[in-house]
Amino acid sequence: MKTIFDYTDYRLFLADYYTEKRAQNPGFSYRFIAQHVGFKSAGHFTKIIQGKANISIELALRFAGFFKLNKKQTGYFQALVLYNQAKNHSDKRRYFKKLMSFKEAKIVTVNASQYELYEKWYYTVVREMLAFFPFKDNFGELAATIAPPITENEARKAIDVLERLGFITKDDSGYYRQVDPLIMAGRENSFLAIDNFIMNNLDLARRSIDNFSKDERKLSATTITVSKETYEKIIKELREFREHILNMAQQDKNPDRSYQFNFQVFPVTKKPASEETP
Repeated sequence: MKTIFDYTDYRLFLADYYTEKRAQNPGFSYRFIAQHVGFKSAGHFTKIIQGKANISIELALRFAGFFKLNKKQTGYFQALVLYNQAKNHSDKRRYFKKLMSFKEAKIVTVNASQYELYEKWYYTVVREMLAFFPFKDNFGELAATIAPPITENEARKAIDVLERLGFITKDDSGYYRQVDPLIMAGRENSFLAIDNFIMNNLDLARRSIDNFSKDERKLSATTITVSKETYEKIIKELREFREHILNMAQQDKNPDRSYQFNFQVFPVTKKPASEETP
């Protein structure tokens, strides 16, 4: 079985642990776990795995003792529980950083570079600018060209991060170029990293109202009422439109400015009572 450090979801760890132990010993049951960890109903373990019930830190410690985790493994398991059950983005980001602090954690080698790329909104902006902006070491000019402008030190940091992660490279003439024409965050990426990136760009959208004229920006909002089936069709249309925009950008041979495209679709009412999770 994989170690606890291979997981970013404690529920999946619990499910895998049970499956392996059950295969080794048919007597290893939900009831056996309940008796040794200390909750009344064997069915409660099923609810935990399915995400229908959470566990407290106290219960997490009892699980860790039952699994015979050492001190460092127990610390990671606790952080994993807090990360998975965090109620807001700020807490989730804090616990994610805690997970990354464990050098044994596979999340460091799998997702750290993705997380770093999306940590600052201007990293991707700087990278896109290199499609039209001739840059060698003119950090001040680079910083001033970005809107809203960043500092020269932030520009240096952006170039360092992008080069280190392999998203840009220096050509024979000393100019920095994009390694690939497009970056699209896949579903395998850290959801936290993408959430952080989106939140930063939502703030940029708000600030663009003051920073740019109506001719330079396009912001709109529409409130609609639709069924779940129609909502899924809308999401499909948005994905296809996004792909179309990316293709247009890739085929553009003479770019002269970078733009941020944001798409937001979110509920503004609760589900009907009949659809709420029991």
